[in-house]
Amino acid sequence: MEKKVFKYKIIGVLLFLIELFIFILFTYGSYDSFIEFGSNEIFSRENMTFVFASVIAFTSLLCVISILLRFRKTILILNVHYSIILFFFLFALVELIYENDYFVDDNLKFIVVFLIISTLLFIINFFKYKKIDFLEIEDLGKLE
Repeated sequence: MEKKVFKYKIIGVLLFLIELFIFILFTYGSYDSFIEFGSNEIFSRENMTFVFASVIAFTSLLCVISILLRFRKTILILNVHYSIILFFFLFALVELIYENDYFVDDNLKFIVVFLIISTLLFIINFFKYKKIDFLEIEDLGKLE
């Protein structure tokens, strides 16, 4: 019997394509922020962007591998990955508000990102494959 992560195969394919896109996007973003990486300030905006983009690219790679190989912990890895992305965008939102660079145009961007990530989290947790094996009381001590 083949291992299943999601109830429907189309969910796995869709998440694989989304994760591949996120991996390419954040790998390029981490490369782009590495160019601006400086060692004069440890907690500068460019350094934090590089760290977050690298972490998201790494977790995205883990998600792609776990979806392909159908690991048992794929759901957990995906949940952690999307939580890190939400934290990244929440950090950027707080930074924009703190620096008074927050414009009305940014509202739509953050709302769309939060809606997409929330939808993906819902899809992952709602369509996960749940196999429940009920044992009879008489079969508890027997070897199979």
